[in-house]
Amino acid sequence: MRRAAVLGKGALAVHTCETIAQLPDTVLDTVIPTTPEPAWDVSLTAVVTARWPDVRIVGSGDLRELEPGRCDLVVSVLYDKIIGPELIQATPQIINCHPGRLPQYRGVRPVNWALRNGDDLAGITLHVIDEGVDSGPILAEALFSIWPDLDEVRDVWWRAIAHGRQLITDTLPLLGRIRPQPQNPTLAVTHHSRDNHLLGERSDWTRALSGLPH
Repeated sequence: MRRAAVLGKGALAVHTCETIAQLPDTVLDTVIPTTPEPAWDVSLTAVVTARWPDVRIVGSGDLRELEPGRCDLVVSVLYDKIIGPELIQATPQIINCHPGRLPQYRGVRPVNWALRNGDDLAGITLHVIDEGVDSGPILAEALFSIWPDLDEVRDVWWRAIAHGRQLITDTLPLLGRIRPQPQNPTLAVTHHSRDNHLLGERSDWTRALSGLPH
C-alpha cells in the first residue's frame, strides 16, 4: 500500500484528494494546505477534516513537516512554496499541477502573463518536480482558448481549474505508465514575483481592480 500526500489549496486540491482516495493500493496519508487558505476558494482543511478524518493535516502549511520517504506519491496543486531536493530525491513520484503552459510560463502568475501577452491559448500542466522552477518533464497538459479582449484573469483562472480537474482525473491513475517528456529549454520563460509590476492592468482578478490603490 503506497502513501500519498497532497500540498496546495482550493477545489482543485480537494479534487486531487478525491482522485487519490479512489486509486487502488493507495491511501491518502497527509495534506498540507497553503496557508493562509484563500477566502475565494473552498477550504482544503475543512473538506479533508470532514471527509477523511484519519488523514494527517499539517496545519502550519510547512512542507518541512512531511518527512522525506514517508510518502511514495506527492502531488503539489497550486502550492506556493518551493519543494527542496531532500523531499524530491526521497519521493518515487512527485508531481506539480501548474496553471499555465510549460515551458513558456514557468514561475508565478501564468494566467496573468498569458493575458498580458495577448495569447489566444492558455493551459494547465502536470509535470514531474525537479530542482528547477517548473522545469521538470511534462506528464500531461490541457490547452484551452482564451480571449484577451474579453477575458479577465478570474475568467481564465477558473477555466484552468475546470480543465485541471479532468487532467488530474485522467492522469493520476496512469502515472506508472506515462513517459514524461522533457521540456524544450529554448522556449523557457520564467516569471518571478519581482516582475509583477510589469503586469499592469493584468495584475489583479479584473482590470478594474488593478486600477485601485493597494
